[in-house]
Amino acid sequence: MRTARSSSRTRLGAGLSAFAIAASLASFPAAAGTGTALAQEEKALRVAITQEIDSLNPFQAVFLSSTQINRLMYEYLTTNAAEDATPMPAFAESWESSEDNLTWTFKVNKDIKWSDGKQVTAKDAAFTYNLIMDNEDAANANGSAVSNYESVEATDDETLVIKTKQPQASMLASEIPIVPEHVWADKVSEIADFTNTDELPAVGNGAYVLTGYQEGQSVTLEANDNYWRGRPKVDVIQFIKYENSDAAVQGLKKGEIDLMFNLTPAQFKALESEPNIKTNAGRNRRYSEITLNPSNPKPDGSTFGNGNPVLKDVKVRQALAQAIDVDTLIDRVKQGFGDPAYQVIPPVYPDWTYKPEESDVRKFDLAKANSLLDEAGYAKGADGVRVDKSGQPINLRLLGRSDLTEQQQISEYLKEWFAEIGIGLTPEFKASNQSSDDQEAGNFDLAFTGWSVSPDPDYTLSQQTCDAVGAGWGDSGYCNPEYDRLYKEQQAELDVEKRKQIVQEMQAMLYSDVSAIVLTYDKLLEAYRSDRFASFITMPADGGVINNQSGYWGYYSATPVGAEEQAAESGGSANTWGIVGIVGGAAVLLAAVAWGISRRRSAGAGDRE
Repeated sequence: MRTARSSSRTRLGAGLSAFAIAASLASFPAAAGTGTALAQEEKALRVAITQEIDSLNPFQAVFLSSTQINRLMYEYLTTNAAEDATPMPAFAESWESSEDNLTWTFKVNKDIKWSDGKQVTAKDAAFTYNLIMDNEDAANANGSAVSNYESVEATDDETLVIKTKQPQASMLASEIPIVPEHVWADKVSEIADFTNTDELPAVGNGAYVLTGYQEGQSVTLEANDNYWRGRPKVDVIQFIKYENSDAAVQGLKKGEIDLMFNLTPAQFKALESEPNIKTNAGRNRRYSEITLNPSNPKPDGSTFGNGNPVLKDVKVRQALAQAIDVDTLIDRVKQGFGDPAYQVIPPVYPDWTYKPEESDVRKFDLAKANSLLDEAGYAKGADGVRVDKSGQPINLRLLGRSDLTEQQQISEYLKEWFAEIGIGLTPEFKASNQSSDDQEAGNFDLAFTGWSVSPDPDYTLSQQTCDAVGAGWGDSGYCNPEYDRLYKEQQAELDVEKRKQIVQEMQAMLYSDVSAIVLTYDKLLEAYRSDRFASFITMPADGGVINNQSGYWGYYSATPVGAEEQAAESGGSANTWGIVGIVGGAAVLLAAVAWGISRRRSAGAGDRE
């Protein structure tokens, strides 16, 4: 879904290597985590992750690795259809709004039970939402999602009533995992300190239950027998931590894992010819960017971190953006698996994405970048390095993740281009948790980042507001009162066409002001063992991805080789009704059809990677 998190949050630290874990899992003798035994006949899907787990507490988790696990463990009020990401029933089976659009009444799905067998009620949802509204720690990951709520009440076990301060166009874009009141109210005293791994199995209502966790190594989930859509065909999902994607690729080739994503283009192309491995380059809902820290004030008046003050100058920000050749990055680093980005909503959502007029497009132009810096009064010294207003050489720190080779490759190009305009650049690559900590504390000038975008633009747009400066869920240090006014206007606008116009105006403002340097809309490059898995559903259905963080369909639909035949022989349905119905029969059988290569939280509102 960056969210402020307590320093005591669950972390992945040093531990055994992923190879040691994966090797022990290759024949499924035991699950990582609590040492839960896996029977030889159990079907397991082993997924490689290189990003660390920031937390398994759904009120604290922000990393993609963590929020995807939460989606498997907890139902949200609504979910996104696999076919086209439109809202569909989940925790709530139906809903209606009042005439003034200020009161929403949801009817709870009576088929849902918690994994411990207790009945789900509207009181669980009311408890979850009120906890986020009243508890600062609980608001870490999704506080902005309830900022417009006046009240949330369970009028009976089956009815949830949400009253808003003003009409809210994104009411059905639910991004909050609903937790069981009988667990969290009785057993959790400090939200920030609760790891959700204190007692396993953890109680949830999703397709899978958390049963094992080894810090720095793996997370184990087992199929929920009580899941209302039907028990998954895969008995166990294990997320196995690798230090980098190169190590994960070797694990995939050796059969130590079954699925991986975030492949580099070179890795993807090399795997296309590997036996028993299928690849997928899917349309993604993410954007990649370089966020900027001008050290603007946080809502409480304190300064956000120690960013270089030259970044307060819009001409400096524009010059930096003008000095980056995105086409070269796409060609040489991404090897064609991406498109130039203009703003924070990717083309996978055509109703909301932004494309400036051709005359307004900022093209790579070092002469123009130099001219902007000259106009702003940052003179070049005899050594060709520009100095700030106090006479100090301008050198910017660029923060990135050590496990992402692509960021390191891009930084080398940036150093060269920025040198041409007299700006020094010092890359600093750190583990994902440390990089995240530094971003949240504002200990950077520039930072690589990227976010997953939900089908409704509200959360993504909120990340650029003044309230988001220095908040864990904020995207940058940008603050513009006029942008904030437009944000509230779009939030309350129920006329879709009028709202589209406001959203376009907001993104045009972000583009002109260079709130951040949005680089590319990237394809998500994935690969899986086709000798073990016959099919997955992608999201969206046409040219989408398996690991889509706005839904759980890719994992829930995972079909081991031979599972359909076994189901047919036993007269079973293989639990496909909930999925096939959703995508209108357009389930993508990955092993049987060619992959389409076509063109990022609040499916978790904005999940940082």
